[in-house]
Amino acid sequence: MVVEELFKARWVEKRVSYSLFIGVLFTIISFLTSFLIFRNTPDFIGVSTMLFIVVLAVPVVNKLFDLEERIEIKEGLSFFRKHEHIIDFFIYFFIGIFLVIFIIALIKPNMVFSIEKLYNLESSVVLESRRMPAPPQISPSNTDVMLVFKNNLYVMLISFALSLFYGAGAFFLITLNASVFASALAKVVITSNPGSGFISVSAFALCNLGILFLHTIPEVFGYLLASISGGVLSHAFIREKISGKNFKIVLKDSIFVMLIAILVL
Repeated sequence: MVVEELFKARWVEKRVSYSLFIGVLFTIISFLTSFLIFRNTPDFIGVSTMLFIVVLAVPVVNKLFDLEERIEIKEGLSFFRKHEHIIDFFIYFFIGIFLVIFIIALIKPNMVFSIEKLYNLESSVVLESRRMPAPPQISPSNTDVMLVFKNNLYVMLISFALSLFYGAGAFFLITLNASVFASALAKVVITSNPGSGFISVSAFALCNLGILFLHTIPEVFGYLLASISGGVLSHAFIREKISGKNFKIVLKDSIFVMLIAILVL
């Protein structure tokens, strides 16, 4: 593919900012492509944008996994020291996707894949009263907490399986999460009433942002760890003998990282 020639995996390892740049660039290209194809059916633009991002990014990610698997067999280094480059790539690429989709969601929210579209929910109706809504009164039970944990664990295991069997397959779930969280944050900004005063609106937006990030950061990081673990193990299956010493090193580290990912969730 042309992308493989234009964007070298080695460049990503040398400069973290490059990951952010290609995250922004790939998202813009993917959105424009989706808009040109589905401009008469806006509901398709959001999901097709994510698919195009994945198609553009997979060659680069697969090359990175190939480089990381070679590093993996080196002993004496921790998993995070061995794979700091690909972890940085996933984080900054995610941020790049998030920023672009957030801006698009502020302008054209119906063209972004949101949680309402994911679960086929109706958009919440804004009340006639223009006052700021009261903070939600939430008292989660242990059952609610376990349901959330089980759902996140399920998605994380899928991320691992997709990376294991498809190489960079979990990248779709990571992109989906970036879109859902960006649209949720944009909705908070859009529904904030400027007439309530700058302090009230800022406090409302920042509180929601804090709640969103408190949920987003560990969840996405858990998915990233599972994706990296599965991707490196996938390349080890291809490049190493299953009974060999190198494969056992990779397998041991992959299991260790999956345990950390579960702890993070």
